[in-house]
Amino acid sequence: MDRPRRIPCPVYRWQAGVGGMAEAGAVGGLAGNDGWSGRLEEALCFRCRLPGGELYGLGAHRVVRCPSCRQVFISPRLRADARVELYADASYFEGGIYGNGTHWSMAAALQRTWSAGRLGLMEDGVPGPVRGRTLLEVGCAYGWFLAAARERGYEVTGLEYSAPAAVRAAELLGVDIHVGELGEAGLAEGAFDAVAFWDVIEHVSDPLAFLREVRRVVRPAGIAAFSCPYFDSVPARLFRSRWWALKPTEHIWHFTSRTLRSVFEDAGFRIRVLRRNPLLRANLGRLDSIVGIAVPV
Repeated sequence: MDRPRRIPCPVYRWQAGVGGMAEAGAVGGLAGNDGWSGRLEEALCFRCRLPGGELYGLGAHRVVRCPSCRQVFISPRLRADARVELYADASYFEGGIYGNGTHWSMAAALQRTWSAGRLGLMEDGVPGPVRGRTLLEVGCAYGWFLAAARERGYEVTGLEYSAPAAVRAAELLGVDIHVGELGEAGLAEGAFDAVAFWDVIEHVSDPLAFLREVRRVVRPAGIAAFSCPYFDSVPARLFRSRWWALKPTEHIWHFTSRTLRSVFEDAGFRIRVLRRNPLLRANLGRLDSIVGIAVPV
């Protein structure tokens, strides 16, 4: 069985007794910065290369929709260099659903519940033992899902855009966590049995290019597992400009069930499973989140 090539990106190495977060904290100071207005750029639909029509405004940002494919996105949005600084801030993953990175917290319990449910969803309908399967998680944050997958028997690889989160994940897992974007990672074609990206696709610069790279590195019989907020959810339609998942500095693309299927198809996938139920372990408590499994075609 082919193994993933080493990722030529920065790597945070785990060392017992070394306080990695002190190193990461030196990057911080920008996540709470509200002075982004001078670092914005107009955006076009990633599929049609067209400007969007305004749905509603969010301060310096607008929520717009492509007149051709109906993809919803943010324009103007933060420039790429500003987004790099945003995710480099040590406080980005603090609080909320990520907690403080410690094992014993309500946030950690929720992460473990989601991880168990998502692994079950990934393994449903895939014959054979899990042990020895290769799994890449893009956007591994503090490494909760990778830890659960490794306990299940997967050979795990983590890729994280935020260096401070990569440090914390390396400490949690005792493994190396690679830092960078998937398109720059230089992974071998067909290297992984599964590629997971939970709440990631709404952040990337170009979702179609991202999914095509996922398609390239996943094996022909493999799967892509994902989640994201969805724009046709009840909370999104009810609260509109006050919907908490809009987050215009971070979530630059917003998908409906239809546009999500379309972009996966354009990238060479077929979505096999799509779940919205907030009572499922894979999606517990999330009224506006969609969880899915896609297969290469």
